[in-house]
Amino acid sequence: MKEKSGVKSFAWWRNTFLAGLFVVVPVGITYWVLRFLYYAIAGFTEPLVRSLVSQHRGEWVPEWMVATTGQGELTIPGAALVCTLLLVLLVGLLVANVFGKRLVASIEKIIERVPLVNVIYPVTKQVVDSLKTIGATNEDLSNKPVVYVKYPGVTGYALGFQTGRFKDADGKDMAAVFVPTAPNPLTGFVFVFEAGALLRSNLTMEEAWKLVVSAGLIVPPGIVPAPSAYKSTTATPAPAPAGTTQRA
Repeated sequence: MKEKSGVKSFAWWRNTFLAGLFVVVPVGITYWVLRFLYYAIAGFTEPLVRSLVSQHRGEWVPEWMVATTGQGELTIPGAALVCTLLLVLLVGLLVANVFGKRLVASIEKIIERVPLVNVIYPVTKQVVDSLKTIGATNEDLSNKPVVYVKYPGVTGYALGFQTGRFKDADGKDMAAVFVPTAPNPLTGFVFVFEAGALLRSNLTMEEAWKLVVSAGLIVPPGIVPAPSAYKSTTATPAPAPAGTTQRA
């Protein structure tokens, strides 16, 4: 009886701990991500805010707004974040007109002449520009970012994100697809397929990321599997993934 009582007591403590852990872990990860984003964004203008507060405290910076950081420096909580967002908005307004576009073009010409910078900046700009078309709402299949691809060596499918399209030397339409690893989607593989070999998915970017990060535990609801679009002569192909409609 004592052994059974001890087992039940251990099971209760274990289940209670796991129940609390399953609540605390998502909250902790969310807090960590938001904290990282906050400091990453606010870091651009935080030195400026601290300098202004230290110089004009009590003049046009009210005392009730001033706080002390962990390093003993004076700042206004949240001010750096607001300043950075306003700065980005100001840049957006600037480049929205002809003068701003010409100014940016002139700055880019100068950057292209700076060693090392002329390698990093163009690549970064191309990546950012490519993100503008991902998730487009039109029906052009080349703008459908979430696709399924035939993974080398297996009869199943891999979830991928279509990152670009181009033509090869023979004029064939090719597609670059990033296949992330789970549960860490920051790493993965880049494959190049013929555009006609892609299998379009109805999954949204958000649904696809949830599927990858959760290692398949979070499956989008209301997705009906479709027949396979691939044929294999060596083995019976796996059913096409959920959300598949047609080739991209």
